[in-house]
Amino acid sequence: MTLPLELPESVQQYRLVTTTHDLQDLCQQAVKCGWFAIDSEFVRERTYYAQLGLLQIHANGITAVIDPLADIDLEPLWQLISGDEVETVLHAGGEDIELFFQQSNGRQPKQIFDSQIAAGFCGLGDSMGYARLVDALFDGVELDKSLSRTNWLKRPLSDEQLDYAAADASYLAVMYPYLKALCEEKGVLDIVYEESQIQVRKRTQSWPDDLLYLGVGNAWQLNPLQLAALKILTPWRLHKARERDIPLGFIAKDGVLLELARRMPKNDDELSRIPDLAPMSRKYSGRDIIRCIQQAEQVPESEFPQTLERLDDMDGYKPTFKAIKKAVTELAESLQVPASLVASRKQINDIINFHWQYSTQQQQRLPQPDLMVGWRKQAIGAELQAIVSQA
Repeated sequence: MTLPLELPESVQQYRLVTTTHDLQDLCQQAVKCGWFAIDSEFVRERTYYAQLGLLQIHANGITAVIDPLADIDLEPLWQLISGDEVETVLHAGGEDIELFFQQSNGRQPKQIFDSQIAAGFCGLGDSMGYARLVDALFDGVELDKSLSRTNWLKRPLSDEQLDYAAADASYLAVMYPYLKALCEEKGVLDIVYEESQIQVRKRTQSWPDDLLYLGVGNAWQLNPLQLAALKILTPWRLHKARERDIPLGFIAKDGVLLELARRMPKNDDELSRIPDLAPMSRKYSGRDIIRCIQQAEQVPESEFPQTLERLDDMDGYKPTFKAIKKAVTELAESLQVPASLVASRKQINDIINFHWQYSTQQQQRLPQPDLMVGWRKQAIGAELQAIVSQA
């Protein structure tokens, strides 16, 4: 297959799927073919969980737009995505993976091929958006993204909106064989599959409630008692958001949680002085917040969390970062890919933070850093372990 790619006329046509029977037939086409391309449209502006509005699929020469708001059971699709038989093709599929996991009651997608990851390792460009990748592979094609802000929960959808949605699956289906062949040619196909699956793990894993505070930025600014308050506030916020199905930030953003922990308000008057705490949160969650603070004040000193440090200020940080960066760069050069695909600055900081600031018990209960799992660990894991241990 050579460039530019072309979109066959048959692929440009699509069918609207509104019944379980038609969805089952479509899934059978995917089984016959061994792979299918999928994209989703959803709304997540005022909810914790994404609200699914549309699904677009291309399977075995058939492009279909599935209406999840119709009288339809999506179970055949969730079985397909979580099964081992068929390859699921996505582009920048992080949010899609999270959506599928939630909609299917906690089943992890398997056999994922992410075209954005593939494009990066093939040398086409790092973190390429869908429209940009289409522009790079198809001659004279410029996708109209003006409808990306559509309310996909509103019915009826116009023909223009449906055409726009269907195009994502259609182009993805044509790109997939080309990208897969290019990955094989460059010897990175196994890495692309593994990296795609790592994204599944990252999007579907969860931290223990009592360790959520470790993920709050600038927690190093707090003393042990204040950390005890943050340790109680973070899981409270998460469960409250899930219970009310609203974004975490609608209850309290990270900066507000830090300020609550720092000031430890004891009544509504003190609560009203917390900068950026939304009036609605104070009204409906004020008692809960004060209760969390009171609970923290009852924690014995012997059970206070260990204080954290600002990573940049820790002894040996700069030479350790530099040594890890060197190992990352050398691996990237051997693969002939940008160093950013092996590790970003954040991923390097994550491994340092994990080994320097978390106890052995915490490390055992938390997800391993990206640099210590999968193909990265196999390639340079021992070297990185030695670097962070010797510092």
